[in-house]
Amino acid sequence: MKIEVVYPGRIKNSFAKEGFEEYLKRLNRFFKLSIVSIPSCRSSDRKRCVEEESKKLLKYIGSREFILLDVEGKELNTSEFSQFIGKHLDSARDLTFVVGGVYGVSAEVKKRSDLSLSLSRMTFTHSITLMILAEQLYRAAKILSGQPYDH
Repeated sequence: MKIEVVYPGRIKNSFAKEGFEEYLKRLNRFFKLSIVSIPSCRSSDRKRCVEEESKKLLKYIGSREFILLDVEGKELNTSEFSQFIGKHLDSARDLTFVVGGVYGVSAEVKKRSDLSLSLSRMTFTHSITLMILAEQLYRAAKILSGQPYDH
């Protein structure tokens, strides 16, 4: 199974980047993981940025299934998230996670997603969102492999 994470822009916080990269190294034992950064919008026009970045995201994804990380999405606890990842492992289906831009994503992206998933009802920066996603993927991998997760 391959997992891909797609997001606009780059990780700006050095501490979050270090944490994200550490979890990526750990995850490579379990999954083939790729990270794709698309160019972010440089305009101060919120609506324009949402539309521009959403079009780029959809163009990159094409017809593939994807999971949108969205504050309004479905919440799963760690056990449920592990089971979700496990089902994809069992079926050998690839997973693509999409993190929206600074101002979110268009209604079209939300409609087109196969699952809208919330990491929390709180809003996080992209950098923190990516680090939390990587940590939860790592936690799921450890749980699924029967290994203890270090707290």
